[in-house]
Amino acid sequence: MFKNIKKLLFTNFIGKILGFVREVLLAFIFGTNSIIDAFKLCNSLVLTPLNLFVGNSLQQIYIPMYNTKNNKVKFVTHVSLLIMLLSLVLCFSTLIFSKEIINLFLSNGYSHEQKMIASNFLKIFALGIPFYVYNWIFIYTLNAQKNFKENGLNVLNFNLVLIAVTSIYFFFKNIYLLPLSFCIANFIIVLQLTLKYKKEFFRAITAITDINVKQFVLESKTFLIRWSPLLIYTLFMQTYILVERWLLSKDMGLIAASEYAKIITETPVFLITLPLATIGLTYFDKNNASVFRKINKMFLFVCVASLSLGIFIHANQEMIIKILFMRGNFDINSLNLVVSLLQYYSIGFCFYSINTFMFRIYNAEMRNKELSIIVIGAHIITFFLLFTLYFLKIKVDEIVGISYIIVNLLQTIALKVRSQSLSIRYCVSSFQGKLTVVIACVIFALLIGSKQYINSSILYFFTSSILLVLIFGVSLNYIRKNEGEI
Repeated sequence: MFKNIKKLLFTNFIGKILGFVREVLLAFIFGTNSIIDAFKLCNSLVLTPLNLFVGNSLQQIYIPMYNTKNNKVKFVTHVSLLIMLLSLVLCFSTLIFSKEIINLFLSNGYSHEQKMIASNFLKIFALGIPFYVYNWIFIYTLNAQKNFKENGLNVLNFNLVLIAVTSIYFFFKNIYLLPLSFCIANFIIVLQLTLKYKKEFFRAITAITDINVKQFVLESKTFLIRWSPLLIYTLFMQTYILVERWLLSKDMGLIAASEYAKIITETPVFLITLPLATIGLTYFDKNNASVFRKINKMFLFVCVASLSLGIFIHANQEMIIKILFMRGNFDINSLNLVVSLLQYYSIGFCFYSINTFMFRIYNAEMRNKELSIIVIGAHIITFFLLFTLYFLKIKVDEIVGISYIIVNLLQTIALKVRSQSLSIRYCVSSFQGKLTVVIACVIFALLIGSKQYINSSILYFFTSSILLVLIFGVSLNYIRKNEGEI
């Protein structure tokens, strides 16, 4: 298991570093102007509905069901066909109603020309939908077979292509290169996966030619019944993202600022928590003491890493933004917009990261209905808070930031209270576990307390970075100790 963790963390790390490079490039070229607002909005408008049926909810039900099937090829073929049909419906709907969708989100503060650019962006993004869906179904199938290599490589290759296409903008000043990069990146990954796993691809094609409509309908129905609780709670999560984008569009520049802030807080989740959670979902077995101990140790690491990273980001927010983005068209105004959101996201990040891990374990235990109730309840409360603050005319960045903290905090509390598997107390029962927590607590105290004694923000940044590395080293060593490979 630890070998898989190292491979996944390494490829995700390189991929996310490239993702950072791409965001720095976008900030350098556009800052937080209307073009990048339109680009980020269209990216969300495509990925939000896509994530409803091809994101985490699909992975969380697909892998456990795949592992129970005798005829795995037939199962993969039926589910893939179902998801591809849904993606085509989304693709054509987005193409046809692009103008109407943009008008719903962009306020009167944006000109007719800016809205037309956004509409064209959305149409180009829509063309990449089928390729994006194909990629992730392929990767989820490999994950179910305990092949995690392509998971990280997908992120790496995707960002490489995005950087390459975006860089062309310096030579050909065409803003439509931005959404086009999404289509090109997904097409190249489709080609690469198909050529690399051509035997599996041709086996699936053969299975499609032999498909029985009755069996397809029956398998799809069974899958949808098991999937529906996850779809319902994912619907609430994705609706929240869309409402957040709608609010942010009220002030020009906030959509882009939100994306820059989120890449700072969500990158650690994709680098650390998500790979661990994916492995936990695949291997989870409550009856296997060795696996159960390993996954509980991983949970302790996620809690420690999330808390320490949240403190680090919150204490160094301006320095982090300056290091990453402060150049080109990213000016003081852009800095202030990102800081206004990052101060809230850095607090909510800790809860979001822990939730990501706990979601997977609930899915591995097939507790999807319970998970749905928790997520839906948290989002209903947050929606009420969000619209109450909006009608009270609170500033948009404050509304979005507070709501982000509340929705993730509520989910963390409910998931932990109801969790029957993940136990921090169980993790620290050994001497090594107690020692790990004591060392982490000491370093936490240094992280928080040293700021008032270090006047230089640069010196504090480097000091806190070293302390953060110590926390990670101690915690990762605890996961690895005294456990054989699984």
